[in-house]
Amino acid sequence: MKRRTSSFNTKRIDHIFNEEGFYLHYGDITDSANLIKLVHDVQPDEIYNLAAQSHVAVSFDMPEYTANCD
Repeated sequence: MKRRTSSFNTKRIDHIFNEEGFYLHYGDITDSANLIKLVHDVQPDEIYNLAAQSHVAVSFDMPEYTANCD
């Protein structure tokens, strides 16, 4: 899943972006209804969350957001 932005930057995944079976879906990792619908529609074999909060100070400053995105 990829969030919508004004620029389409796939630099970090360009090596797999055009692989067969690899698809990007737009959405927000904190929108649980969208996540449930996406998982139901796609029925993936594996799910990886690479959007987790990784800054310790921010995780304490924004605990609810951290819980939602992690």
